[in-house]
Amino acid sequence: MNKPVCIGIDTRDLKLATTGTKTYLSELLKGINNTNKQDYSIIEFSSFWKPYWGNNIFGKIYEHISFFIWKQLTLPVKTFLAKSEVLICTDYYLPLLKLKARHIVVFHDALFFDHPSYYNPAWLKWFKFISLNAAKQADAIIVPSTFSLSRLSVFLPFLKEKMHVIYQGPKTIELRISPTKTTQLALDEIGDTPFLLHVGGLEKRKNIPFLIKALHEVRKKKNIKLLLVGRPNPKIYNNSHQEIIETIKNLNLENDVYFTGYVEDEDLPFLYKKAIAYVLPSTYEGFGIPILEGFQYHLPVLIANNSCLTEIGGDAVSTFSPFHLNELVDSINEIVENSALRNSLIEKGIHRLAHFNWNKSASDYINIIDSITKSKAN
Repeated sequence: MNKPVCIGIDTRDLKLATTGTKTYLSELLKGINNTNKQDYSIIEFSSFWKPYWGNNIFGKIYEHISFFIWKQLTLPVKTFLAKSEVLICTDYYLPLLKLKARHIVVFHDALFFDHPSYYNPAWLKWFKFISLNAAKQADAIIVPSTFSLSRLSVFLPFLKEKMHVIYQGPKTIELRISPTKTTQLALDEIGDTPFLLHVGGLEKRKNIPFLIKALHEVRKKKNIKLLLVGRPNPKIYNNSHQEIIETIKNLNLENDVYFTGYVEDEDLPFLYKKAIAYVLPSTYEGFGIPILEGFQYHLPVLIANNSCLTEIGGDAVSTFSPFHLNELVDSINEIVENSALRNSLIEKGIHRLAHFNWNKSASDYINIIDSITKSKAN
C-alpha cells in the first residue's frame, strides 16, 4: 500500500475572515476531508495567536507583523517538520521559503490590479512583492472563475500556465430552530414589509449606495425596504460605510434601510427565506457565493452584468448595469410585480445550483495534487 499523500493547509484565516474567504477555506477543508483517507492525510496549520480585526493602528501593526512571521517563518517550518508533501494557502500568500513541499495558492480575483485605489499604496507594493514572488515558485495557482483567470492572465501572463479554474459551491449551514436575538430584532423591525437582501462587507466595490438610490426610486410607488447584512471593511481605502450612511440620510431612508452588522452563518437562512429578492450590484467580484446562496434558499437573484457574475448566474438571474440606475429600478419593479418571473428564476436557480458543489471542487484539487506530486516523483 502506498503511503498517504500528506496535505498541509494554512487555516489561520479561519480565525480572522468572516466573509467569502472564510467560506472558501472551511468548505474546502470539509471537501478534502471527505476524500479517500487511505490515499491522503490532512494537516491543518493554524497560529496560536488570534489575528487582529479592527481599526486600531497599533492593532493593525501587530497584525501585519504577526502575519508576516506566521506566513514567512512559522508556516514553512511547520510544513517541513510535518513532512507535508503539499502546502495549500487560500489567501493569495505563500511562503517565499519553499522547502520540500509542493505549493498551491488561491488567487480569488485580480482586484489589486484592476482597482489599486482600494488599497493602501504602501501595503499594495509590499503585497505584490511578497505574494507575486512566492506565486512564481508555486506549482499551481487556483482561481474561482474564468473571469478571474482572464484578468490575472493579463497582468501575470508568465503565471498563466499554472492557473486552474475551480468553481466553488454554496455555504453549508446548520439550521437553527430560531434566529439569534439580533437577527430576530432586524426581522421584527421590518415586519411584513417586503424587503430586498444584500449580504456582504460594506466595501466600495459592492456598490451599495447605488442599490440604495434604486430603492429610493422604487419606493416612490412601492412600499419595499432593504436589509444590509455585513460589517464595514476595516481597510479605509475600501470602506464604503460612511458613503452608505450619507446616501441614506440624503434620501431620507433612515426608516427603510436596515443594518444587521455581522450575522452568524446559522442565522442567514432566516434572512434569505424572508426576503423578496437578493440583489448583488457589485462592480467587481471573483466568484459571488451569495448568488448560490440565493439559489439555495429559493430566492430570485438580481445581479450586475459584470466581472464573473453572469458566468456564475447563467440564465437563472436577472441582470442590470451597475452604472445605470434605471436598469436596476426596472429589474426590482419587475421582480416585485411579476410572480411568474420570480417563480421562473427560482426554478432556474435550483437547476443552476446543481453545477456547483464543494465535493466537485475538492475532487478538482485532488486531481491537481496528484498531478504535481507525481511530477515531483518523476
